[in-house]
Formats: sequence, C-alpha cells, structure tokens
Amino acid sequence: MLPSPPPPSPPSPPPTSLKKCLQSIIKYSLQEVDDPMSEKKSDALLVAASVIAAMNYQAAISPPGGAYQDTLRNINGTIVYEAGQAISAYVTPFEYRRFCISNTISFTFSMTTMFLFLSGLSLKRRIFSFLLTASMFVTITATTYSYKLAMEATTPAHDDELMIRWNFVSRLVTAALVMWFVVAGVAIVVFVWRLLKPSVTTVYRRRGKKGFDPQLGGHV
Repeated sequence: MLPSPPPPSPPSPPPTSLKKCLQSIIKYSLQEVDDPMSEKKSDALLVAASVIAAMNYQAAISPPGGAYQDTLRNINGTIVYEAGQAISAYVTPFEYRRFCISNTISFTFSMTTMFLFLSGLSLKRRIFSFLLTASMFVTITATTYSYKLAMEATTPAHDDELMIRWNFVSRLVTAALVMWFVVAGVAIVVFVWRLLKPSVTTVYRRRGKKGFDPQLGGHV
C-alpha cells in the first residue's frame, strides 16, 4: 500500500500593511533618478568634502590662538606647559574642548563622505543621495559651530568694548546656525515625506478598497 501524500502546507499569511509599507520604502529608496546633473553634483560634493577635511586637519595641528613655542617650568621643576601645546587649552579650556569635539565631528563626517564616494555610491539612487546629503549636513554644521567656538576661544574677555562687539558677532553666528538648522530640517522633512508618500498612499488606498462594500454603498 502506497503511503498517503503529506497534507498540503497551509498558505502563507498575506503580508501586513507595515511589511508592505517597508517593502515599498526600500524599493522606492533603491530606485534610480534620471538626473543629468548627478555627476557634476558628485564632483562638487567630493571637492567640498576634501576642502573641509583639509581645513579640519589644519585646525587640529594649528589650533586657534596658536601654540606655545617653549616649555615653562616652575621653581619646583613641574611643567606648566610644553612647547607645541595649544594656548587656548590653558586660557579658555571649556571653549577649546568644545572646539576639538566639533572639529573632530566635522573631520570624521567629511572623511565619511569621501569614503562613500570612493566606494562607488551613485547620487542617482535616492538612498545614497540622502546618506551623502546627511553626511554633508553634519559636516557643514560642525564646521560652522567650530568657527564660532574658535572666535570665542580667541576673543579677550577683559576688554568690555571688545566683548560688546563680540556679543553682536556671536548673536549673528547663532542666528545663522538657527537658520541653517531650519533650512536643513525643512529639506530633510520634504525628502522623508517624498520617500514615504508613495507607500503611505498605497496602504491607505488598499485599506479603503478593503473596507468598501458596494452593496451597502459605503464603508463597512
């Protein structure tokens, strides 16, 4: 007697709305955009990232305010400062610490941008364009903040007249940073909306068709 065939496997459940939405987002992100200016944009971004990385490197080895040219010891022989160390690290340590952090972030993301270009990523794909744009956003923001911190570290605090002028410049730089965040934030929101709009629209249309009963003439 021949053995009975195995029972048929139950059908796989249909994909959920969330899964369909994620699949649509991935598919939309990996699509290529017919942009004839993509090569020129790639060259411009690569040049900008290279210049900013060189600026950050130069700022690291030549910090704002300069460096000590000799080593100073006190009477006990303890070293007060050594030759080559940043003057701002002793005069304005808080501002110099923030400057180093901001400069390092800018340098890291500019190098990341160059690495993404050298790895062969194309701006024609939406997801790669978004990654490169986000990387350059962080780079430019950190560079602008480093500029503000460098001025803070090198502006004398004992002169009231200079401090009044500096406060005016500091407010201008802060306003420029705020405007930059607003513009970049709007651009990111628009990009994310364009990324999610096809998937969200498809999901809502399917839900609408599923909940519509033609016999009742409305939604169930």
